Amino acid sequence: MKNVSLAFGAALLLAVASGSSAGAISDSSKRSIGGGVSLQANAWECNLWAKACDWKTSTKVYRGKQRQTMEWVKNVAQITGRGGSVSIGGSGTGVSGSGSAGTHSFEWTNTNNWTSDLAGQARSGYLSLVWGIETCSYASTAHKKLGIKGTASACAG
Repeated sequence: MKNVSLAFGAALLLAVASGSSAGAISDSSKRSIGGGVSLQANAWECNLWAKACDWKTSTKVYRGKQRQTMEWVKNVAQITGRGGSVSIGGSGTGVSGSGSAGTHSFEWTNTNNWTSDLAGQARSGYLSLVWGIETCSYASTAHKKLGIKGTASACAG
């Protein structure tokens, strides 16, 4: 039994040291916004990390099970570090971002489409103990001709 515990501990230490995720933490929320159209917010982040953690958020619009093109689809990602020093980055063309010491927001508005996705990475500072991050996705959309607008949100972590 001692060898099994030792092997598990070594594998766990290797996963933490390498920064790889052992699974993921995620959340999803889907709301009906009228006319048979639903808006979905998704948030995902790594589960176990030492120095870096990837995060992703998305906004998706459906009519039934089919993609629904909207005038605009907006995704706002809010990433909050817990614990010590953490730097948070996002990437993508047209992505704007802002933040304070522990919380950063990124947003992307996609026009004449059905989806808006954001992604980035949180990195802990040198010799800093970070307990984790919280990744939230705030989704919104509108289509004047269809008379539809709505919001949804999801938070992982």
